[in-house]
Amino acid sequence: MLQPIAFIPQHQFHVLIDFKDDERIVAVLPNEAGRFRVVDQGKVIAEVDLEKSKHNLVCCQGKLENNVLAQLEHQIIRYYENHYA
Repeated sequence: MLQPIAFIPQHQFHVLIDFKDDERIVAVLPNEAGRFRVVDQGKVIAEVDLEKSKHNLVCCQGKLENNVLAQLEHQIIRYYENHYA
């Protein structure tokens, strides 16, 4: 049986996202498999997968608007390139 790879709270980072009505800082928790959990005000709003070879998001579980997802993609890729590349 495969063991899930845990998200690492010690490696979390925060990004400022412009939602439609306001700007908020959300926490992003990475794991070693290239999956990122996005938490806004204590609630998980999405989980996204990063395709490491191409540096782009390939999957998103959660209901995020396209502009929010684009902002997250930019910030997550920038974080990944600065810390893992």
